[in-house]
Amino acid sequence: MPIQQIVLHPTVDRSLKYASTTVGRDKVYRAVQYFARFLAWYLKRQDYNNKEIIQRLSNLKSALGLSRKLMRLGKSMEHLQHATKALNVEDEFAKYVTIGRQLGYAVYLFWDTFSWVHSAGVYKFQQIKRINENAYKAWLMGLLFSIIHGLYKLHQINSQRGSLISKAKIAETSERSKDTATLKKERKAAIRQLIQDVLDCSIPATALGYIHLEDGLVGLTGFITSIMGAQSQWKKTPVLDLIITEFCLAYG
Repeated sequence: MPIQQIVLHPTVDRSLKYASTTVGRDKVYRAVQYFARFLAWYLKRQDYNNKEIIQRLSNLKSALGLSRKLMRLGKSMEHLQHATKALNVEDEFAKYVTIGRQLGYAVYLFWDTFSWVHSAGVYKFQQIKRINENAYKAWLMGLLFSIIHGLYKLHQINSQRGSLISKAKIAETSERSKDTATLKKERKAAIRQLIQDVLDCSIPATALGYIHLEDGLVGLTGFITSIMGAQSQWKKTPVLDLIITEFCLAYG
């Protein structure tokens, strides 16, 4: 039946598995939130007559932002665990920048919890401005440590790749070809993450007044990094059971 093929299609199944994860939902909500922010700014800039549409977009942005804060409750503990595990990393430089990144994110989410409590109306803090500033500063710190780690990782990958290429000229082997391909893949992922972190820095930096970007540009930047993050998460979604489903649909 056509309807069965649509409902049980591997892509639909994979999408459901993606949406069932907190990270997957957060990436989708984040993309819509920042796109709504960009679109509201764009319509205002174009002197769009229907003010109600602009207000709805602003409401959507606020609602999704609040929902995402709720989903992140308790996530700071996860980053503290990652920071603790990083103590076992042998590379001293990588260890400390990883700890710095994870602590930055943990502190950011800690303050973000109070921001949610205030925004949800559970309790109104008089120092909410300072709370939000602390959250943005911690987020920016985590991103800066992530950028440093990304640059360091790229340097290591390039050094290893150069060494392998030199050896490959002397003796070409399938094992070295595999190693080179692996390093190429790792390099591509590191560059992608680095670009994402640099773009994301503009969001807390603008909120803190360190740089001055228009609201629409911040929204567009957030939308782009959300799509990049969503694509990375999509690749992590299990596909083995989807192949089995596709086989059953074709031959079952």
